[in-house]
Parts: sequence; C-alpha cells; structure tokens
Amino acid sequence: MKRLSMLVGLMFLLPAIAQAGELDWLAGHWCGMRGKTFNEETWMASRGGLLVGMHRDTRDGKATGFEFMRIARQDGQWVFLAQPDGGAAVAFPATSVTADSAEFSNPRHDFPRRVIYRRVDADTLHARVDDGTDTGQKLEWTWKRDCEAPADP
Repeated sequence: MKRLSMLVGLMFLLPAIAQAGELDWLAGHWCGMRGKTFNEETWMASRGGLLVGMHRDTRDGKATGFEFMRIARQDGQWVFLAQPDGGAAVAFPATSVTADSAEFSNPRHDFPRRVIYRRVDADTLHARVDDGTDTGQKLEWTWKRDCEAPADP
C-alpha cells in the first residue's frame, strides 16, 4: 500500500517537475552580431516557475537598446513578459512549448505579436519577433552561447 501511495504521489509530481525544467534549454548567455549591432541575451534557468532574462544591444561602443524579460508560470501556462527599455510589461501567453522551442503570442499588441525562441543545437539559439504571420514584418537573431563581444572602438 505504501508503494502505491508513492507511485500515485509521483504521478502528480512528475508533470510539475517536467514543467519546471521544460524551458531550461533557454538558460545561458547568448550573443552575436545583427548587422553592425552586437546583441546579447542572458536567461537564468527556471526556478520557482520563473525564468528571468535581459537583452542588450550595442553599436560602436554605445548601448542602443535593452529589455528586461521574464517567462513565468501563470495559471498553469508559461507567459513571456517583455519590458523594452524598462517600460511597462507586455504579456505574451505561450502557444507552444517543446523540448527545443517556445512560441508566445499576443494578437492585440501592435508589434511584435509573436515571440519565438528555437534551440538549433546546444550552442545556437534562434529568436524571432514578428507580426503574427510567417510572411510579414519580422526581426530575427541567431546567437551563439557565450560568444565574445567586439572590442569598443
């Protein structure tokens, strides 16, 4: 009977454990060039149903933009919350989370309406924001893990 109780307990606990780590592939320091702008994004691993991230752009030795981000479990679902330039948070609920990708969408937001992260391999991350379609307005980045920043001029 004791063994059965443990198994039943594990059946309820395993989904929570899986959800806690299902976005841990995003954790790390990611960076690369997009045109002449150096982009870097850092994500902390999930803890307590929360991943915390930040993004910074620099060009010619000067910061050109930043963003605070978090991905939080809210009402049993992952939600991406973006704060470009430290402004008010905009919520993008998850529409898909897999072992190597996550898609978040907010069709009421002006731009972007969709945020997509995809792990290409252990050391490559692709990010995309778009207008909610596959063929419309978009911005894309492909980053490597722990790359070197260019020297300031």
